[in-house]
Amino acid sequence: MLVRPAEREDRPQLLELIEGYFAFYRTPFPRPKVQAMLDLLEQAPDLGVQLVAEADGRLQGFASLYACLDTLVADRILVMNDLFVDPSFRNHGVGAALFDASLAYATAHGYVRLDWVTAQDNRDAQRFYDRHGGRRGPWISYSATPCDGRNFSADPTS
Repeated sequence: MLVRPAEREDRPQLLELIEGYFAFYRTPFPRPKVQAMLDLLEQAPDLGVQLVAEADGRLQGFASLYACLDTLVADRILVMNDLFVDPSFRNHGVGAALFDASLAYATAHGYVRLDWVTAQDNRDAQRFYDRHGGRRGPWISYSATPCDGRNFSADPTS
């Protein structure tokens, strides 16, 4: 198995895997938006990379890595937003290869840390990360959807 950055020729298989990722989380798959995101990464690789695990011409999984800054370390970190393995290839070392390659990518590109989150109920992923040296961080993850501009103040003190 080879883990490498995704190439344009991988797009059909990569989109199939990403669609499987959306299905796993029971989320509608916005194909045009995902295609646009992949186009953006291709045009601006400093934003991040999609790593893919390939064997015998077939993509078996992917990891989405995005560049970020962290104020508390005053440096660049890499966020592994997704790590997904096709269910038919699970428990064959694909996830471990993607995870190791993500760490190696972070090291090779001068990032000081690799961060990631997983769903609170995804116990399999949590056990996987625990086995591979992941440490639960001291932060509690939150997210919010930006509003449409109504009742919004650009002044954070108001």
